[in-house]
Amino acid sequence: MNLNLFIAERIGKKISGKGKLSRISNAIATVSVAISIAVMILSIAISNGFRSEIREKAAGFSGDITLSAPGVDIVNYLYPVKPLPFIGKIDSLPFVESVQPVAYRTGLLKTQEQIQGVLFKGVDSSYRKTFFEKYLYKGSLPDYSYKTDSTGYLLPPSNDILISKRLAELLHYEVGEKVLAYFVDEDVTVRRFTVAGIFDAQLEELDKTLVIADFRHIARLNGWKNGEISGYEILLNDKYKADTDGCNEAVSQILYDYTGEDDSAVVARTLQERFYVLFDWLHLLDLNVLIILSLMVAVAGFNMVSGLLIILFERISQIGLLKALGMRNRDIAGIFLYRSSFIVLKGLLSGNAVALLLCYIEWKYKLIALDAANYFVTYVPVDINWSTIVAVNVIAFLLIMLILMVPCHFISKISPARTLVVR
Repeated sequence: MNLNLFIAERIGKKISGKGKLSRISNAIATVSVAISIAVMILSIAISNGFRSEIREKAAGFSGDITLSAPGVDIVNYLYPVKPLPFIGKIDSLPFVESVQPVAYRTGLLKTQEQIQGVLFKGVDSSYRKTFFEKYLYKGSLPDYSYKTDSTGYLLPPSNDILISKRLAELLHYEVGEKVLAYFVDEDVTVRRFTVAGIFDAQLEELDKTLVIADFRHIARLNGWKNGEISGYEILLNDKYKADTDGCNEAVSQILYDYTGEDDSAVVARTLQERFYVLFDWLHLLDLNVLIILSLMVAVAGFNMVSGLLIILFERISQIGLLKALGMRNRDIAGIFLYRSSFIVLKGLLSGNAVALLLCYIEWKYKLIALDAANYFVTYVPVDINWSTIVAVNVIAFLLIMLILMVPCHFISKISPARTLVVR
């Protein structure tokens, strides 16, 4: 058996009333480590939760990657593009979940008391509505499939629209209500739509102006006659969302390789590039988490240093005896580092248990409410990434042990001649 480890275990055992002060300091150090690691895990889980929720919502509105005319955003209807003949090559990439053509047009919704500028997004029956199904608040999702009558004649596009809860509250719209939309160009065009459903995604900057409509309506309003579109929205498979930049490079390479002289020029843009303000807010949140992690490691390290010094002071005679028996300073320091590691590991296990329990409770019951206007969600989101949790525990343990090497230099100052007492 390792001699240093054996002595460290013996030091940790409660024998008579000796070492009472060190036991108290050890308990305080254990609690300090537990609280610190719990705060770290909670901070990371909440930060990941915000990132996951906001990214999911932003991608649900406009895809992870967009293809549109160079120099303009996909919502600019003045620069349409022709359908790409090689779009199937992009759709077949392993990280692509779907590729969806869309058409955009700005307009106005007007009531007797309010006028609201909105952005109409035209989609067809192939559009994946999973995101809007998840956040559907009232009514139903519109059906934009092509339909024919009994004679085989193609019926007109659907007049049903999907709007956000915020827009509905602002204009006092209800499901089934007829609404007038105005489209201003050289002339003013008026269209009557019916509110089929209301969604509530809580991402105010995006959903308060978005209206989902039939693609054919928007194409006609824009004057497009040759199948032109605003662009494509690409959704990525979940396991590839963390590498959006790499996926964007692969898509851009296909555009470079296959775009011909007769094809419309398009560029690929990531979600982060389009909504940089939103993601800058998330980067600021990450900075706050990094500060919290640094402070918690410092607090835990300081308390562990205090606890180790108390142990060393109470064991001066034993240290002197070990030196007299020929044990090196390095080995003696190893004994007390072993003892300290027991305390740190106990604190880490306790802190992890508490943090994971709190995360589970918040994930399950969503007890802590937030103002969606400021935080984009109505509750504190949590997202546990096990690899990150393991990495935080390992790094915290190593840093604390590294800090504890500083007070171990005290051992080299102890003289056996002054500490040993002849009885």
